[in-house]
Parts: sequence; C-alpha cells; structure tokens
Amino acid sequence: MDKVKIGVLGYGVIAQSTYMPALSKMRNAEVVAICDLVESRARECAALYNVPQVYTDQEEMLAKSGIDLMVNLTHIQAHFETNLMALQAGKHVYSEKTMTTTVAEATILIEEAKKQGVRLGAAAAMMLNPAVIKAKELIQKGAIGKVAYIVAHHSHGGAASFENWTTDPTWFYKPGAGPLYDMGVYALHTITGLLGPAKSVCGMSGVAIPQRKVRSGPSEGKIIDVEVDDNTLMIMNFGASSFAFLDCTYCAFGHRGPRTQIFGSEGTINFNDYGAPTPLSIYRDDWELGVKGWTDLDLGRRATQWSLPIGVEHLIDCILDPSKEVIVSGEHARHVIEIMNKCTEAAHGGQTLSLETVF
Repeated sequence: MDKVKIGVLGYGVIAQSTYMPALSKMRNAEVVAICDLVESRARECAALYNVPQVYTDQEEMLAKSGIDLMVNLTHIQAHFETNLMALQAGKHVYSEKTMTTTVAEATILIEEAKKQGVRLGAAAAMMLNPAVIKAKELIQKGAIGKVAYIVAHHSHGGAASFENWTTDPTWFYKPGAGPLYDMGVYALHTITGLLGPAKSVCGMSGVAIPQRKVRSGPSEGKIIDVEVDDNTLMIMNFGASSFAFLDCTYCAFGHRGPRTQIFGSEGTINFNDYGAPTPLSIYRDDWELGVKGWTDLDLGRRATQWSLPIGVEHLIDCILDPSKEVIVSGEHARHVIEIMNKCTEAAHGGQTLSLETVF
C-alpha cells in the first residue's frame, strides 16, 4: 500500500473548516468517500474536493467504498457507535474527540481494534504539537526543575455564540457533549501527555447560563435549553505534590494571557495565546548561571501551522509502517475520558475520586 484510502464520516463545521482542506492535500492519502446524513452537504464536499463517492449511510460506505481508514467527524454523541461499526468492518479509525463518552465504551473500541488488527487513533493530537513536544523535552531535561503545578484555560463562549456557524449547535448543550468534552479534552491530553496519568480528580461543575441564543447560521435566533454542565473547573493530582488546574467552560467570552502555564521549582513554561508571535516561552531564575527572565522560543514555521488533522497524518504513517507507535492512542484517550467522567461525578458528589486507567 502506498496510499491510504480515506472515507470521511460527517461534513459539519470542523470538516468544512479544518479537516477537508488538510486531508485533500495530505501525502500518502486519498479521500475516496464522503458520508453525511444530509445528502446536499455530502455532495457539496464531493464537488469542492473532487471526492468520487458520496454516501448518506455509514454502513453502505463501509461495505462498498473500499476505504482503508475512516475519519470520524460526527458529533460526540455518535462517536462510539460509528467508530465501533467501522472497526468491526475491519477499517482503521481516526476519531475526533472524544472517541467515546465512557471508559467502558473506550475499552470496547480498543479491544475491537486489537481483535481486527487495525489501528485506532483518537483526537486531540496535542502530543504531536511541536510546542507541546518542546515543553515535554524541557521538562524532562529539568529546565524548570520539578513541576509543582499546571494551570490551563480551555474555555470559550460556546458554539451558539459563534459567528458564521454553518450548522445547528444544539447538540453541544445536550448530554454527552458540553465544554468538558468539547474543550477540556485538549488541555487534558496536553497535561497528561506532559506529566503522565493523573492519580485523582476533583472539581466544581454546573450550569451557569441555562439558555443560549444562537447567533448565526441556519438556526440563528433559536433558544437552546442547556442540559449539560457549561461551567466546569477541575483539579488533578499527579502524585508527589504535582497538581493541575483546568477550566473548561462555555462561559469565557474573552481571554488574554497564556493558555497553559507550567510552574516548576526552577522556572515557568508558558503556552502563549493563539495568534501570539511565538507559541512557547520559558522563564528561568538561576542565581548560579546568572539567568533571570523570559525567553520566547522560536519553534519554526511548522509550530505556527500545527492543526488538528496532523493526528490523521500521523495515523496514516503508522498504517503504512506497522512498526511505528501510535501516539494518538486509544489508551491515552480512554484515560482522558475517565478524568472527565470522574470530574463530573466528583463535582456533583463533593468528592475526590481516584483514577484507574493508564496509558
């Protein structure tokens, strides 16, 4: 095999804005099929990107298209069922986050992939981000000493508040979705990728804004009743008095400052805000070396161009070379799912809950 044949499931906002432009240019890959429940959307995609096969039924695409890899870009609540169907059909799968909503479902997918002898990849591909890779290298080399705590912000105002939205955002506010699964997942993949599996989690979580009005798109003006927590704050314990704090909400309509800060015994690492000239900065205060202050790290052009579909590109490399380890692993995704599940449970029960999964 010199090229992996891809079938894309779902042509919503993330497919339109991010994935299809990247997949259509990806080396060692060819998008041969698009499937969407709305036929007009699928045909629009086919026309824009010269995709030869159009489907409105996933089972039919899996049976007839001849694809090697399914890229799942449906909404979160549909991920488990659709991922499992593709794995059972013997297809490699790359799933947008989160690949399931429960640990039990994640385990089923992991075991099914092993049974079928296919690769399973799961967003978010934060550990392929050059800035995150560099931060991990700095931490491992002791550049900031022992990590004491991490503070991460991964919130926004919610899809209903976005301009130029092309679909109905109601599902974001229904069970199985919400900011924890939509936004917090990015920071959780980063934090656990840097520090390893968390040992326990606690938090506070609830509905801060019970109704949302859709700002744009086909559902403009629609009032959405919020049925899932839209305001979640969590604390994780990584052992040895290393902690992490994360906000993941739909209640942040503006933000300035670093997205993530890593505080160590000898310095600090900042992941700068989106659009900043440099993605990463480090602060050192070393009396012996006479070093004190901030340094912006230039990671090159690729760091500023990193985007979500790099996870698919990586999985394709792993399909073509079975000796390669899948960094965007189902096991890592399962651990993040457990953190999210237990954070909500802990928050509503006023507890701190231990975590069992590793990766």
